[in-house]
Amino acid sequence: MKDEVSGYVYRPFWDNLPFADIHFSITPDILHQLYQGVLKHLISWCQIILGTDELDRRIRCLPPAYGVRHFSNGISALSQISGKERKNMGKILLGCLIGSNMPNQAISAVRAILDFIYLAQYPTHDEDTLGYMRDALSRWHQNKACFITLEVHESLNIPKFHALEHYLDMIRFFGTTDNFNTEMFERLHIDFAKKGWRASNKRDEFPQMTRWLSQQENIQTFNQELSWVLEQHEIHMQSPSLSSSTIATPSSSGPSISSSHVYLPKTPTSPNKKLSDIERTHCVPLFSCHIKEYLGMLDPAATKSSIQDAVNYPIPFERVNVYNSFKSAPTSLEDDVDEKDVVKASPLHGGRFDTVVVLTGDTAEAVSFTGDS
Repeated sequence: MKDEVSGYVYRPFWDNLPFADIHFSITPDILHQLYQGVLKHLISWCQIILGTDELDRRIRCLPPAYGVRHFSNGISALSQISGKERKNMGKILLGCLIGSNMPNQAISAVRAILDFIYLAQYPTHDEDTLGYMRDALSRWHQNKACFITLEVHESLNIPKFHALEHYLDMIRFFGTTDNFNTEMFERLHIDFAKKGWRASNKRDEFPQMTRWLSQQENIQTFNQELSWVLEQHEIHMQSPSLSSSTIATPSSSGPSISSSHVYLPKTPTSPNKKLSDIERTHCVPLFSCHIKEYLGMLDPAATKSSIQDAVNYPIPFERVNVYNSFKSAPTSLEDDVDEKDVVKASPLHGGRFDTVVVLTGDTAEAVSFTGDS
């Protein structure tokens, strides 16, 4: 540094550019700024206040829950923590602090940061949601001094904490944070580098990886073309009347949840169950009428009147398979393994009915399901 071998630049390239603001080049980064930065600091401070062993004990005592990772050995022994693991820590951190000897001011500060992190990831924003982020940031500033009082850190003059102040302006200027989140490129690193490396023989790997990527692109293009051909064939073969073929191959123009990957169990919970029994045990007396309406909507040439007339026709089957659960796997940017959400609806043994929010129209692109399902 004394001999300036670091290449220090005295006059940056943007110095004389009248419309250049170098600060706008540093956009928010959910993965590295919030999860691997701010949340990482908070977790380490909580370990200092509570004690590493105590926080691990509280984490181990949490009951297993779907969608939440159970750290059976705590988190202190983890090394090279990934972004996915950090997100799972954020889901359980606040629950582990409640009821501890940690001051309420510190817990409020942690809650404010967690609120800010989740609000910052909204796929759409308006002045109300930005106001929620502003309130969470204000609560953080009101309570953050406790970490200095408890001597867990000398000061909070940390660049990644300072970056929180610019999130609202950046969202107004550039849009939602998913437009410039580096997590997407982390995901591309898996597809374009890791998988290609695994497919090679680890010697002279670059030509092999390039060839492998080219082959994957050709396969994907062929699959898209094949899907389009099959879809056109189904539409062409679709009968306008309510027949068994309509049930076997419903038209893609009808309502569906095909936009997300839905997986049914290999065997139904109640196979070949009579429609009358379903109406009684599931408390849906109009189940048969709804099926007739749905079959009428599968007709590409269906009109409102024809759908109403379809209710007067008999159903071409008497029994159906009943599934009490299904899994959906929306596209994930995190890693190779896509997490699957489970939806259950079982009327037996006290009943369990999970809520599924289904949006219609263009706004449904931001959620897992679309259509009138």
